[in-house]
Amino acid sequence: MLEYKKILVPVDGSPNGELALKKAIFVAKRNHAHLDILTVIQSSRFLDVYGHMGTNMDYVEVSLRRAKEYVEDLKDQIKRKYDFDDVDVHVEAGDPKSIVATEMPKELGTDLIMMGSTGLNALQRAMIGSVADYAVRIALMDVLLVRTGIDNLPYSK
Repeated sequence: MLEYKKILVPVDGSPNGELALKKAIFVAKRNHAHLDILTVIQSSRFLDVYGHMGTNMDYVEVSLRRAKEYVEDLKDQIKRKYDFDDVDVHVEAGDPKSIVATEMPKELGTDLIMMGSTGLNALQRAMIGSVADYAVRIALMDVLLVRTGIDNLPYSK
């Protein structure tokens, strides 16, 4: 029987991301797998019109600190609520698509990416695409898009 050993869950603070995390916890426990939680700060949003960070470095540092606090809090909640501690957290800055789909899975030895489906509307998906869509197309390992709750019933916000 196939067992996943290294599960990567990208989270962004959205309900879909946290739904995927909750399901990933149960999959990790059942498979005796390691869980990596990742959040990515899209660094391009801090660039000025000339493509430089300039005075925006303070915003980057604050964003990175808040992101680290967010994933550390998730890790603590998982230990307390689910009695599961085979978890590492990661905060990266850059292009979320490539970091989630290729860079971090390669670095971590990921064999399953579990993520929430896109939170974008149709226009946003057409203009910029979603990280989930990109991961499904590009990742070299299994990608599971979570659309249901623990009970496998459709998730409603």
